[in-house]
Amino acid sequence: MLHVPSYRRRWEYKLEWYRSNGILPHEEGGGSRGTLIITRDEANGSIDSSK
Repeated sequence: MLHVPSYRRRWEYKLEWYRSNGILPHEEGGGSRGTLIITRDEANGSIDSSK
């Protein structure tokens, strides 16, 4: 749902909270307090598990 502006703003706020608390995305190697696993759906609601 990142294509919905209000949802995207909330997600960006949450992601910043995770980063400021030492929890980084898997793509960034994880953080000192944990690794955040992020899934992303397509605009039609589907998820491509191979991505």
